[in-house]
Amino acid sequence: MSRTSSRTCRLLATASVVYFLIAGLLGSAQPVWAQSTIPLYGGVAPGSAGWTLPETVVNLEPVGAVVTNVSRPTLTVFRPDPAAETRTAVIVAPGGAFHFLTMQPDIKIAEWFRSRGVTAFVLKYRVLQTTPDHMAPKRLFSESVKQTNEEIAAVFPLGVADARAALAYVRAHAAEYGVLPNRVGMIGFSAGAMLAVHLALHSPEGQAPDFVASFYTDVIDLMRPLTVPKWAPPAFLAVASDDQLGFAPFSAELYSGWLAAARPAELHAYAQGGHGFAETAIMQPRGLPADSWRQPFEEWLRSGGWLK
Repeated sequence: MSRTSSRTCRLLATASVVYFLIAGLLGSAQPVWAQSTIPLYGGVAPGSAGWTLPETVVNLEPVGAVVTNVSRPTLTVFRPDPAAETRTAVIVAPGGAFHFLTMQPDIKIAEWFRSRGVTAFVLKYRVLQTTPDHMAPKRLFSESVKQTNEEIAAVFPLGVADARAALAYVRAHAAEYGVLPNRVGMIGFSAGAMLAVHLALHSPEGQAPDFVASFYTDVIDLMRPLTVPKWAPPAFLAVASDDQLGFAPFSAELYSGWLAAARPAELHAYAQGGHGFAETAIMQPRGLPADSWRQPFEEWLRSGGWLK
């Protein structure tokens, strides 16, 4: 069993720890989406034509409200006050181990971007088709490494395709949203960070996000080789040294790769925060060092010219 496989399995096995503090805040009700929601595909998303299970918001104890069985990917738009617009856009990719999406914290993060003049698009990408029995905590958090890896391998390419489609949509409609097509970045958390990093590393020149932010990402076999191209976008990487899933070395590996390619990068490895600290801090700060992640991130955005 590879170290990567073990980490992938623990991504599900410790989800209860990751989101424990925000469980009570999320509830089980359908979230209220902001402004407008756009389907990424005109019809059935390529590759999921046979999917029949309905998209559902469920209360996954003790995680809280999550979205399952996403088969029709969308972007939900959060537009800033026109007077405050920076002409920058960002695609926000939630986490959830490709089994579900924890949308509510990412909506709060999108609102934070909007308050700073950035047009934010929350990406609801495809995840595994799961039955209520599959989503039962006793089963979900005790899957074998082999089963978890097979499940993620089956859906990861579809998530990547949805992220690419989202990036293409925002650029194609940039004028409509008051942004510039060369000012479109992507930020991801855990599984969502895997999508952001994959696009940064495996996109042709001129087609990657214009900047990328990765929070506590894993690096699975499907993402390797980790070869940073000469056109890789500026990267902001953040992780906690006490990440329960052991993801800290992966962020350090990515940082070293960006430096080796002579591409701009910034790494923040917080002494305390655990996995999921960014979403937890925006919902319910715990007084830990990682709670302050938005301050250096905002400074990084400003220094790169993405904010006024």
